[in-house]
Amino acid sequence: MIKAIAVNAANNVAGHFGKAPEFAVYDAQGQLVERMTNSGSKAVGCKHKKQLQRRFGELGVQEIVLGSIGQRSLARLLSAGFVVSQVAARTSIGDVLAGTAHKLNLTEAEQGRPCKREKGDCGCGCGTKKAAAPKIGMMMNTMTRLSGLSGIKLK
Repeated sequence: MIKAIAVNAANNVAGHFGKAPEFAVYDAQGQLVERMTNSGSKAVGCKHKKQLQRRFGELGVQEIVLGSIGQRSLARLLSAGFVVSQVAARTSIGDVLAGTAHKLNLTEAEQGRPCKREKGDCGCGCGTKKAAAPKIGMMMNTMTRLSGLSGIKLK
């Protein structure tokens, strides 16, 4: 099984999926296939996470090993068919590859961390609902001044 492991600067498992500086991709024999730089590790939003997911798919990654992950990112990875495994942050890559690290398979989005921002505040539009168009008869802001309208006269 091809694995992508979120790694930190000390070459251990990173504490968070989206903030991991790199991902080390290993083949089924434990040989390093590629080290991917997470160029968006300090960015706000989901665009860089979607790019990572696309690259994982291109490399044939089946399992993603990480320290923690947010609910939205976890839901996206699970729906794309990835196996997502959580290990303690700062676990050595050697322990992960040897199978001696305690892994928890994440199978539901609720197992991820709740988003710290309100829906849509990450700037990418995820989780936002489109504002409903005003309907006839809806109340309007009474502080708004209307101009150019003449009064309606009743007979």
